[in-house]
Amino acid sequence: MIYLIKIAYTILFPPGIIILLLLAIALWLKQKKEYLATLLVGLAALLLGVSSMPYFGNTLLNSIERRYTPPAQVSGDVLVLLTGGATLDTPDPLTKGEGYLTGNTAARVLTVAELYRSTKLPILLSGGQVFRDTGNESQIAKRHLLALGVPESSISMDDKSLNTEENAVNTQAILTEKGWKAPILITSAFHMARSVKQFQKLKIDVVPYPTDYISQQKQYLSISKFIPSSSGLSTTTIALKEFLGLFAARNN
Repeated sequence: MIYLIKIAYTILFPPGIIILLLLAIALWLKQKKEYLATLLVGLAALLLGVSSMPYFGNTLLNSIERRYTPPAQVSGDVLVLLTGGATLDTPDPLTKGEGYLTGNTAARVLTVAELYRSTKLPILLSGGQVFRDTGNESQIAKRHLLALGVPESSISMDDKSLNTEENAVNTQAILTEKGWKAPILITSAFHMARSVKQFQKLKIDVVPYPTDYISQQKQYLSISKFIPSSSGLSTTTIALKEFLGLFAARNN
């Protein structure tokens, strides 16, 4: 009964309800003998349905996330953290400030704090305020690191970068200024392949340290894995964005 309720919720909310609506329109168009329109609407429903399946999204994203694994031994001279989103004016009473990190960035910050505790290497934060209504990611991340006990003297910032390409360019300038030559790159596993490629274009040899994994390496087959859901669609969207970004990085 629990699984039936979960499946019912999935079907009744987007994208499930949109897929059902598209199929209904396709049937109506077929009755009207609008065969080309029926085919196009049916293909749209099929594409949305497959893209929204958790199994499909997980498989696609897993192929990106498993390209790098965290090294058993951390060796380098600076921890470079790429941020990934923050709100602008949400309350954060624990650190006595405004703006909060997205889940992806928070996971990255937690990882770099743990690495700092074990290595005592300096930290370089890279990421700025991408939109007018989002927060400055590096500044908010720094606030959290200070709250976690990292001394301010150990934190450097690039709080201007707006994308991964700028992360690499601005980080390179700071690495040169500080004399750091062996950066350990920390970002979400889904974002690592594209990030490494941007740093490689600048001939910066980084040690990838992926974190914030989303996909499951081993999937256990069940009906729910093939029922379209918003989470499945989100996973697929993340994967496609990374594939597109990786393609653009390789060809620019």
